[in-house]
Amino acid sequence: NIPLTIPEMTLPYMTLTTPQVKDFSLWERTGLKDFLKTTKQSFDLSVKAQYKKNKGRHSIPVPLDVFYDFINQHIKSFNKYLEKVRDSAVYLQSESYNIPWSLRKLSLPDFQLPQTSNNIFVPALGNMTYEFSFKSSVITLNTNIGLYNQSDIVAHLLSSSSSFITALQYKLEGTSSLTRKRGLKLATAWSLSNKFVEGSHDSTMSLTRKNMEASMATSANVQFPILRMNFKQELNGNTKAKPTLSAAIELKYDFNCPRLYSAAKGAVDHKFNFEGLSSYLSMESSTKGNVKGSVLSREYSGNL
Repeated sequence: NIPLTIPEMTLPYMTLTTPQVKDFSLWERTGLKDFLKTTKQSFDLSVKAQYKKNKGRHSIPVPLDVFYDFINQHIKSFNKYLEKVRDSAVYLQSESYNIPWSLRKLSLPDFQLPQTSNNIFVPALGNMTYEFSFKSSVITLNTNIGLYNQSDIVAHLLSSSSSFITALQYKLEGTSSLTRKRGLKLATAWSLSNKFVEGSHDSTMSLTRKNMEASMATSANVQFPILRMNFKQELNGNTKAKPTLSAAIELKYDFNCPRLYSAAKGAVDHKFNFEGLSSYLSMESSTKGNVKGSVLSREYSGNL
C-alpha cells in the first residue's frame, strides 16, 4: 500500500497538460480494501496435462502399385539402352586396343522391389486431458478440458468459479461429439450461468448419402441493473423429401438509465421459411418490431 505520485506532464505534439497526482492510493481509491483482507496476497496454481496413446490406427489408401509398375517399365527400357551402349563400346575398344570380348558380360545388378502395399497406416488420435486450478482469497477457478477418441470423438469443457463476490461466480459447460456410424453426425451443447448473463446453445448436423439435416437453438438472458434482454434463435433444415429451411429470431429488451434520463423498451420478431422443389421455389419472410422510450426525457415510439 504505497501511495503513487505522478508529476504534471505535457503531452507530446499537443498543448494539453495533465494535472499532478499526489499520494494516490490504489488500495484506498479503487476499493481493493473492501474485499481483500491484506495487501499481501497469496495464491495456489495447478496445471496438469495428460495424453494417452490410442492403439488403433487409420488406413489411408494410396495407389503405390501404379508407382511400382512405372518404375519397373522404365528400368527395363533403361536396361535395353545400356546393353546397346555396352555392345557399341566393347566393339570400338576391341577394334582399337584388342580388348577381350568378356566385357560383354557387363550388366546392371538385379534388384527386387518391396512387396506393394496400397495403404499407409497413421496412428489414431489419443485421449487428451487438461486441468487448471487457481485459488486465492478472492476467487477460486477450476477448468477441465478433455478430448476423447473412442467409438466417437468427444470434446468436453467444464469451467467454474466460486467467490464471496456474486458477480465473479460462473459456470461454463460444453460438449461436442462427432459420430461416424451410418454417416456423420456432429452434436454440440453449451451453457453459461452467471448473475448477469445466462445462455445455452444446442445444435446437431447429420450427413448421410441420401439426406442432410441440421438444427440449432440458442437462447440468452442478460440481467444488468440498467439493461434486461432476452434473445432466442431457432434454425431447422433438411433435404428428406424436399429442401426445407425455417428460422426464427426473437429479441426483447428493456433499457433504463435514470442518470442519463433515457429509457427504451421494445421487441423484434423475425421468421423465415424456405421450400425448394424441382419446379418452383417458395420463400416467406416476416419481421415485426416495436420500441418505446425516451432520450434526455424526450419520448419517442415506433412500430415495424
